[in-house]
Amino acid sequence: MISQSGRHIVSELNKEIEKIDKRIADLIKSDEELTEVFTIVTSVPGIGTQNAVCLMVYTDNFRRFNYDSRKIACYYGLAPFGKDSGTSVHSDPHVHYMANRQIKAMLTQAALAAVNFNPIMARYYMRLVERGKKKQVALNNVKNKLVHLVTAMVRNRQTFTPEYKISA
Repeated sequence: MISQSGRHIVSELNKEIEKIDKRIADLIKSDEELTEVFTIVTSVPGIGTQNAVCLMVYTDNFRRFNYDSRKIACYYGLAPFGKDSGTSVHSDPHVHYMANRQIKAMLTQAALAAVNFNPIMARYYMRLVERGKKKQVALNNVKNKLVHLVTAMVRNRQTFTPEYKISA
């Protein structure tokens, strides 16, 4: 009896998720600028609908930070900062613990997908790991690179082309 009611709850939740996904798609299609930016962002291998919507919402369609990818990376908690003071205080750079964990989790999934399906990001990740960086640090660098790449593409209104030479 419990498993049957559990399956019913899960199916109802799945129906609600489908309705919300359809409403999000309708909202994006209703605005020309949103459609254009959504198309640009989702053209990057590894970034799906959920990640694109998350990036667009939290940055007000990338205008909130005036298309500055460094500010966006800081806001998302991807930019590492170290502490240096004179000759005695030195700490390794690390990301801040108060970042929005939902955004970081979504970008982590996008980075993992990009490493698996985007040859440019896979080469970048492997090069960092071969240099001796820890895998989580290399993955954070991939997240940061994705944010920089997507912001530049939206700013220049270009879709992703794998043949384009980037400084990976």
